[in-house]
Order: sequence, then C-alpha cells, then structure tokens
Amino acid sequence: MDSVKHLGWVALAALAFASCGRRGPLGDEISSLRTTVDSSYEVLQALDSAEFMSAFNRMERHIDVAKTKTYDASREAIFRVDFDWLRNSHRALFKFETLRRGERWDGQLVASRTQLDALHHDWSKRLISEDSVRIALEEEKNAVLPLLATLHTRLDEVRYVLGQNDSLDLHFQKLWDNWDSAGK
Repeated sequence: MDSVKHLGWVALAALAFASCGRRGPLGDEISSLRTTVDSSYEVLQALDSAEFMSAFNRMERHIDVAKTKTYDASREAIFRVDFDWLRNSHRALFKFETLRRGERWDGQLVASRTQLDALHHDWSKRLISEDSVRIALEEEKNAVLPLLATLHTRLDEVRYVLGQNDSLDLHFQKLWDNWDSAGK
C-alpha cells in the first residue's frame, strides 16, 4: 500500500513538473496579464444587471420629469447643480452599457484570455522563439490594455452612481413632490 501511495506521489510530481514547462520572467508576464484579464472579466460579470437596470430606469424617469420643468431663475441652483448631477449619473450608466454591448467587452476579454493561454502554452513548450513570444505579448498588450483602462474607468463611474442611486432617487422624488410649492 505504501509503495502504491509513493508511486502516486511520484506520478503526481512528474505530472506537475511536466505541466509547468519553461519558467521565467516572460512566462510570469504572460501569467500576470492573464490574471488581470480574468479579474476584469469577473468584475464585469459580477455587475448586477437587475440593480444596474433599476438605477438606469429610475434616472430615466427623473430625466423625463426634469425635461418638463421650465427654467426659473429662483431655482437656478436646481437647474445648474441637481440636474447636472442627474444628467451625469444617467450618462455614466448609458455610456457604460452602450460601450459594453457595442464593443462587446465580455467577448474581447474572453478572446484575449484565449490568446494569452495559447501564447503561454507555446512559450512554455518552446513551440515558438522567445522573440516571437515577446512580439506577440506586446501585440496582445496593445490590444487589451486600452480596453482594460476604459473598462475600469467606466466601472468606477458605474459603481459610484449605483452607490448614490438611492439618494439620488429620493432627492429627486422629494423635489418633484414639492416642485409647485417650493421656490416661489
């Protein structure tokens, strides 16, 4: 029994060693970029669609009401500050969803991960030269890093808006409820 256990450990160690392939800074760089792509994809997938759409629809409703309000100098602060807050929050969600669907961020991240997996495999198995791997890695960086920068900028905006959504909704609902009696 102990010899079977020992053979199992030896086989496992051999398998682990064989699967590792070549190691080095270039492989670490590929792995690091794969991890970044993976974590970005997970964050994108974790965005709660129901919460997002609820926030978007609330803002859309408030925008529609705001459009019916005629400018009044006594309410300049509302028109200048509050309506800008509403418009910018709505725009952040709209831009995010438009870019996500139009540029197919999910698919681009999956494609990038596939490319990086293939590149790492080819590098670790020595199927292509190190210079070719460096060139391919730079090309993949040039393709995915701008996407990641845009994605994370937009995600930060969306997270902020979602965090403010209840306050914004309450604020504007009170404003509409008291519009005729306030400010005059």
